[in-house]
Amino acid sequence: MTECSTRDLYAQLSRKYEGDERISLELVDSADPAINVTMHEYGDMQIVVAASGSQIFVSTILVDAAQVNDRAGFNDACMRINPINPLSNLGLTQIDGRDTYIVFGELSASSCADDVDEELQALAVNTIDAAESLKSYFTGA
Repeated sequence: MTECSTRDLYAQLSRKYEGDERISLELVDSADPAINVTMHEYGDMQIVVAASGSQIFVSTILVDAAQVNDRAGFNDACMRINPINPLSNLGLTQIDGRDTYIVFGELSASSCADDVDEELQALAVNTIDAAESLKSYFTGA
């Protein structure tokens, strides 16, 4: 695959996952399109995929910051997990005006559909692992 747009990537992933009940795809076709991926075998985890320029971005929500009982401790724990989290990173962003912790990865826009699949699988596993490792920081845990 050469550099591609999100729409191109959606077409390629649709072909790859055709008939695969473990993964559902939805193209959010807007000025900045994105692909919503539902990973059914990981509790219907929602992952967002978008291609921009020379990169493909893949991310999922770890936890809304309002659900973290010790943000300083949580931030420290996230920084310590990051180096041992293969193919994924932990970050903090705003979604709908709310601080939200995410797990994300990036790959080259020249990556093939199999590479994107590997990234999706790794991101799902790493998100579950991070949630398990960090659950003592979640309110109600």
